Amino acid sequence: MTSATFRAPLLLGPLAAGLVACAVDAAPERAAQPIYGGVDDTTHLNVVGITIVGGRGLATCTGSLLAPTLVLTARHCVSPVVGEGIVCSNATIGGVARTTTLTEAPYPASSFYVTTEPVIGPGGRSVRAMEVITPPGSLGVAFCGRDIALLRLSAPITAVAPIRPRLDLAPERNEVFTASGYGSTSGAGTGSGTRRMRSGLNVEFVGRAVTRGFTLLEEREWLADTGTCRGDSGGPALDRFGEVFGLLSRGAANSCDSPIYTRVDQYADWIRAQAARVAALDRYAAPAWVTPPAARGGEVGDGCAADTQCNSEYVCRVTGDARECTTTDCEACPEGWVCATDMSRCVHDPRLRPPPADASAPPDAASEDATADTATDAARPTVTTMPATGCGVAAGRAHEGRGWALALAALVALSARRRRVRG
Repeated sequence: MTSATFRAPLLLGPLAAGLVACAVDAAPERAAQPIYGGVDDTTHLNVVGITIVGGRGLATCTGSLLAPTLVLTARHCVSPVVGEGIVCSNATIGGVARTTTLTEAPYPASSFYVTTEPVIGPGGRSVRAMEVITPPGSLGVAFCGRDIALLRLSAPITAVAPIRPRLDLAPERNEVFTASGYGSTSGAGTGSGTRRMRSGLNVEFVGRAVTRGFTLLEEREWLADTGTCRGDSGGPALDRFGEVFGLLSRGAANSCDSPIYTRVDQYADWIRAQAARVAALDRYAAPAWVTPPAARGGEVGDGCAADTQCNSEYVCRVTGDARECTTTDCEACPEGWVCATDMSRCVHDPRLRPPPADASAPPDAASEDATADTATDAARPTVTTMPATGCGVAAGRAHEGRGWALALAALVALSARRRRVRG
């Protein structure tokens, strides 16, 4: 995506803390406005709770079950991060010099327990991890844009269908998504430990963003409007087809606004390779999405799963109830198509009969993912956990339509983790 430099005035002086993994501090003129009334998520049963035992005590995060023994989550959920804030580039804020936050080595795999239950609590059934997987070359380097990890489980979870990752299409500005997680329902960090969801959230900016020399977003990240709190770290952003295209990294430390997500599509090759490797080790059929979609020259209206499946003049976008090849040149919309309201592409004319369902739309995960015969869901160990703190999804406030420039202007070079920790 295009790198952007922002020159909007920022009130940096009074700000001593900023982005926290799974939470970003707002400028002083934006008082914390916690979102209360989280909606229990009984839909996304494959959004899992992660309990971390050790380190600074007990902590919780959120993850996505990609395959029976593979969970996608945030890197800061599996390895320590120095300090309370996340700094994407060296900066001096309020007269205090801050250095770029670097990645560190993960905790032992035995530190992690994963559950599909709606509430993380004593007596809940969970599966221990047996391997922590991080991208190659990601140790001891800048943290921002690399907040991603995988957990390989010691036994398969077969009671729920896995989530399909969106590996071949980038996030779009103004794209609407749903967030799900086990975090709190307020900026104060209360109400965590229950899986909640919120729909109707918006992608506000995608790609690198810099202002006055401060890096706010890296190329492999995107900014949303609101909706997540402490404990939602690693939780998925789900598109209209239920695919995960972002995982929560950080956001406003004292509110549930301005979450920043790591782009899943930027790690497509690594995720595919690890999913294939783990499936072979654990003796189940690799998910269908491990194989990239075959390139072809689709014309306008042809179903697609990636831009490479369309003619070089076209792109793969949602044009109704499916993804199809279309054009971004609104003056070239063919008969029966009109320009989208955001002027980004041609879509089917809503006044006409809707198009047939797209045969290439993502298949149901339950039908494509075979499970292992070496272990069953009944064999999963039962462990006792304690509710902990983290970043949770809250509901209640509708998107207010504020622009991405205003959202970025509210951030500083530091951000807060949204893993919930309890000593």
